[in-house]
Amino acid sequence: MKIVPNIFKIDKLHRDIAGLPDTEAIIRRMISHSYKKKNRSFNSENLKLNSFKKEDFEYFLYMYRAENLESDWSNFLPEELKDNAIFSQTKVNLIIFIETEEELFAIVGGSAYWIIASFIDHLFGLLTYDRLISLEHDEAISTKSRGMTGQRVGVNEQFRDDYRIINYLQFGKVPKELHIKLASDTSVLHFRFLLNKPLEKLQIAAGKAFKINKEVDFASLHKIIKELSVIVTMAPKDFISSYIQVSDSKYIKLLNEELNRKIYNNIGYVVNHNNDPRDIFEFDFCNPNKIEEFYEAERYELVEKTETGKKKDGHFATVTDKSEIYKTVITRAYEVKGNNELGVFFYLYGVSVQCYVGKKQTASSGFMYHFNAEFSIKNESIFLVDSKWYRLKESFIDSLKSQTERILRNSKLTVGILHHPWTFDTVRMKFSEEGKYNLLYDKLINYIVLDTIIVDGVELCDILYITPTELYLIHVKHSFTSRVRELTNQILISARRLREAIASKQRTFFDKLYDSLLIKKRSTTGLNKDDFYTLFLLRKPIYVFATASQLVNDLIIEDNMDNYDSNIARFSLTTCSGEMQTNYYELRTFQIVRAYP
Repeated sequence: MKIVPNIFKIDKLHRDIAGLPDTEAIIRRMISHSYKKKNRSFNSENLKLNSFKKEDFEYFLYMYRAENLESDWSNFLPEELKDNAIFSQTKVNLIIFIETEEELFAIVGGSAYWIIASFIDHLFGLLTYDRLISLEHDEAISTKSRGMTGQRVGVNEQFRDDYRIINYLQFGKVPKELHIKLASDTSVLHFRFLLNKPLEKLQIAAGKAFKINKEVDFASLHKIIKELSVIVTMAPKDFISSYIQVSDSKYIKLLNEELNRKIYNNIGYVVNHNNDPRDIFEFDFCNPNKIEEFYEAERYELVEKTETGKKKDGHFATVTDKSEIYKTVITRAYEVKGNNELGVFFYLYGVSVQCYVGKKQTASSGFMYHFNAEFSIKNESIFLVDSKWYRLKESFIDSLKSQTERILRNSKLTVGILHHPWTFDTVRMKFSEEGKYNLLYDKLINYIVLDTIIVDGVELCDILYITPTELYLIHVKHSFTSRVRELTNQILISARRLREAIASKQRTFFDKLYDSLLIKKRSTTGLNKDDFYTLFLLRKPIYVFATASQLVNDLIIEDNMDNYDSNIARFSLTTCSGEMQTNYYELRTFQIVRAYP
């Protein structure tokens, strides 16, 4: 028998196994802990581990049988077809643990992954590949990535032959799994014993595990482990991503405490008990896994944890505007727990935000997992995106600044479209409401205010400006901070929906927009329903990213990039600009001047 080895690395610093005296104690603790977590019966005294030494490595085998499982086919087939056929099965499941001088590796057979799932180093495969990577010569076959910015949380891509890995890497992506053909030089240098012909390129998969896409016997597996023991001591090249995921559990605890502190200090500001601008907390609030479903929901059901565990007992509010979720939940937490900080967070971690379209629930996640924000800690830029913490590599910050400056300068809207200033209170460090600002353009010739008008789950824009040849779809949000992520998400979702509606000439989509304008008693600038529809067919759409400075002094963003230090804002704008240019429409930028009360 041969296997295709998928090799995991055990994180020996994991809090539940750190400090144990030897590898056998670590293995026993992992197994007993995992059984307990699954509420499965387990007798540690009967746990048997087979082991033997080969050269400098020690191998351990843990095996268990799942006796007489009933096949899923038994429930699928009608009795007439089964005719007393036997549908039970016995399955062997095993884990091979390999102790090297520094590491503890694991290979899973059958369905035993659940035993090590909580203890693996989730970055092992990617970090191992980062030590081998050849940007110009490795070929990307397929990839799975997580979008740091833009509306795509998960991106799966497949590539034609000879697609170089250097073309895949870019800002805004964090790789999750890479399927790669290693350069022939790399293949020969590290895995010559697996190659059958000269210049052969070994195919691997790198993610949580490091996988060799080739069937091997035990002797070859041993050689692979020997080579991995060498590779993990090599210096990483830091090419795979411009981000480093924070994995130190002590540091993550500190970062979570900083998030909690920001939220708790913000409570008084939310419930109007104080106006201290130091308590302002800038963040983007979004479901960590389903961005589009979150933005396109018709309503949001807010449910708190109860003793019964039933939604009907825990439901305390329904909101239709996503921007009201945070204030509603925070206000409720204060009503229930007052100034009891521990009580507040016990409550907040028990609240879920459930998204609905009609009667269908499209997304659900805990309230505390919705935050995306940037923090400056010990002069280091750290940001929270989709419930994970990331550190930006210092080498990329200057490049990102220059990219952002270039985009803002080259895409600047020259037409004087947004001429109204935005009122900003420098004492409270607070803008007037966005909705009030947008409505300043209602009733003006060639302006249509579409703010809060949602059709098919999409807000097309805040303000529409019409010229004889162009349509400017203006999206407005103050502050060049992490809030920019929400603004760019809205732009990308809108652009995709508009492209679909124009390409298929979906008259009903535009008719719904027009009818909503009438219902809200907004100006249609003299257009009837037919005129409104043809606007989009006969004019060039141009999207506008419009923001205003959040600083005490109204500084031009591209001329003062060090003062606007949000890397999330920079990431979001650069990624959005690239996606718009590649897939949708021209994107312009505009900084709204401020007025003072």
